[in-house]
Formats: sequence, structure tokens, C-alpha cells
Amino acid sequence: MKIVFVCTGNTCRSPLAQAIAQKYIEDKGLDIDVDSAGLSCSYGHAMAEYSQKIIETMGIFFTHTSQPITQKMVDQTDYFVTMERWQKEALMSVAPNKTFCVADFCNEGDVADPYGQSLQVYQDTADKIDRVMPTIIEQLLEKYDTRR
Repeated sequence: MKIVFVCTGNTCRSPLAQAIAQKYIEDKGLDIDVDSAGLSCSYGHAMAEYSQKIIETMGIFFTHTSQPITQKMVDQTDYFVTMERWQKEALMSVAPNKTFCVADFCNEGDVADPYGQSLQVYQDTADKIDRVMPTIIEQLLEKYDTRR
């Protein structure tokens, strides 16, 4: 199974989600590939400094450069998980039936963009993603298993 986490610029939220998911998957011994991408970005931008600092404090050492969603990615991905509802709606036109939003898995709403804000806002963003990640992974595994 392959999951791609999606935000706007692929430098703040979706790389955080990818790193947190990867750690969860490794800790549980699951066979899932994870990646991240942006709806409105280009290739090669580094992860936001605060996102990098936060994942390092979580014991996750992860390198990342931004990438846009491509048709090849759509074809090779089982599920996309966006940070905001509008991103889900935008992606549904090219990836229907396999696009979800974080809010679909929890009662906490969208994951707001921390870009340009304080380290504490980034930390709050990472904490929210970390809280919902087990639910996201487990529910997507159930969906994947039932469609096979």
C-alpha cells in the first residue's frame, strides 16, 4: 500500500505527516510506503526549518525536497490524505475514490498551514498530525484490505 500526504507547498505539513507516518509504520512493522507532495509547488524546495527541527526532536531523521503531484504519482498511489478539505476537493478530480482529508479521520478539523508562523504553531501542527496518524493508518489499512 502507498499513501501520499498532501498540502499546498510540500514544505511544512505534508512532510511532517510523511515523517510521522513513516515512524509509526516502522514502529508497528507495517508494509506501507509513504510519500508527500504539494498541490501548488515545484520540485526541490527544502522542508521548512521549523518542521525539520520538530521531527528531529521526535527522533526522526528525514531529508525532504518538495515535489508536485504528477499523473505517475496518481497512478502509483493507493491513497492520498490532504491536510485541508479544499485540497481534497481539488485532488478528487484526478484521484477520485482514493482521496481523503485528515478531517475525515478525526473530529479535529483541517490541519491549518503554519507557514510563516512561530515554532509553537508548527509544534501544535505536528502534535495534531501525530495524534491522528494511528487512526489514519489503521483505517486506510482496513479499506485497502477490503478492496483486495
